[in-house]
Amino acid sequence: MIINTTPHSIRMQNAAGEVFEVAPCGVLINAKATEMAAGRHLSGAELVKVSFIADEANKAALDRLETENPGAIIVGSMIAAQAFPGRVVAMIAAPGFERVPPDQKRMRDDKFTTF
Repeated sequence: MIINTTPHSIRMQNAAGEVFEVAPCGVLINAKATEMAAGRHLSGAELVKVSFIADEANKAALDRLETENPGAIIVGSMIAAQAFPGRVVAMIAAPGFERVPPDQKRMRDDKFTTF
């Protein structure tokens, strides 16, 4: 079972090449960006390291999803996956769909990114 916590449908493809859609579940899991100074570039530009921090409301929403859907794969944005490592995963494009416009994208249903 795949639960989509993004605000849009996800077009997925299984190993047999069958394509299916995963609609948003209605719960958006998100996080807040924080910056830490990381020095200066040779050009003088400021460099920062960005981290994504989960807030209590998003933690509670994710707790509910996990409780109501034990064993489900919870898919979210790269930001959500970084804020909730191992709990929320991000998508990986299906072979051949890595560099296509978003409306043509197909994502794998058997391999995900975690942080």
